[in-house]
Amino acid sequence: MKSRVFMLFFWWGCILSSGVAQVWTWNTIAPGQMGNAAQGVTALAKGNGTDIWIGTDVGLVLFSDGQLSALPTFNSTFIRTLYWDSISSSLLVGTDGAGLYIQSGNTWTQLFPQAQNGLPETRIQSVSLHQGNIWVGGAEKGLFKYENGGWQQFNALTTSGQLPFSSVTSLLSAQNGLWVGTQAHGLYFLSNQGGFTNLTVDSGLPAVHVQSIFLQDPYVWLGFSGTQGDHHLARYHTQQRAMQVFGPSTGYPVFRQVYAFQQDSLNHIWIGSHGGDLPLAYFDGQTFTGIPEFSSGFLSSPVKALLHQGGQKIWVGHFGGLSVNSLLPTSIQPSSTDSDLMPFPNPFSKKLNIPEAVSSTPWELITLKGGHIQRGLGSTISGNSLAPGVYILKWKGKEGKVQQSFVLRKND
Repeated sequence: MKSRVFMLFFWWGCILSSGVAQVWTWNTIAPGQMGNAAQGVTALAKGNGTDIWIGTDVGLVLFSDGQLSALPTFNSTFIRTLYWDSISSSLLVGTDGAGLYIQSGNTWTQLFPQAQNGLPETRIQSVSLHQGNIWVGGAEKGLFKYENGGWQQFNALTTSGQLPFSSVTSLLSAQNGLWVGTQAHGLYFLSNQGGFTNLTVDSGLPAVHVQSIFLQDPYVWLGFSGTQGDHHLARYHTQQRAMQVFGPSTGYPVFRQVYAFQQDSLNHIWIGSHGGDLPLAYFDGQTFTGIPEFSSGFLSSPVKALLHQGGQKIWVGHFGGLSVNSLLPTSIQPSSTDSDLMPFPNPFSKKLNIPEAVSSTPWELITLKGGHIQRGLGSTISGNSLAPGVYILKWKGKEGKVQQSFVLRKND
């Protein structure tokens, strides 16, 4: 099933970087446009050229040349994880209940317990290629490696019994070994030379449920889930063997249930999570910058998947659909040295520019220079001594949530 995509929602966004405002648009493909009754995006992967594979809670979708194509093979299938093999130009699809699928051209091979060379696990949470072999993390039976025409299982239920876990949540292939995140036993590193290293709370992990792993050499970024406090983000220095935990106790924002990481061309690390202070943010090496559209609920958290596609373009998979950012023309970006920018009078007021605004219309005014949020009701917004710059005004109209941005200058 194919459909020409138009961006159903058009959002304005603004973030600060090095003291200069960057004004972005966020364009969103809603779940209903994906042709398979999806409720949200669960996984993302690059494909050939500019193609993007989209995993949803009810199937698999290909976004190619501006068109969305829902694949009938995966109708009503919950997609947990996607892995693109650029060497063979094939996609590996991990599902929740239907095992593992491997693409070969237009053919899909399903590996599950009853199939020939079947994978003894139907709930696939993570997939990776390492040293030419397929590695699979299962929700119930642990870690598997496909080699010499068969599956080798690594957990305490097998005779080899080397790894004491049954649920593998994330996998990351590195030059010298494989990183394995587990649901209840922390982080493992499987060396290419053999042997296993286990990092737990005693090693500095803030929690034992490792949800996601990302490599930014020499760091390994770690996202956590569970109910163990407000510290669900950390990075491990693989050379110094030092763990850095991000959270309130170390002077950083709250991150809860971190599902995804990506790195852009400026070496920013993007972080997607279920909530906390910053459902979507990036880290520039010193500070975290949150994306207000996600923090304020205009784009839906949880953020389940991230994909970098050149420059600063980031695709964001969330339970409101699939969003992608792009910078607006620099002519509307204010400069902090612009002499034409003056503070508002105290107080100030501004009419909402919408015909349906009435006394009960809820609105939000976000002022990013001060990190300040104001809320109210009615057709007029007001505030006290706000700094000049870019502002985002949001309200709920007849057709749903609406958002506009404006630059405040002298005589406004």
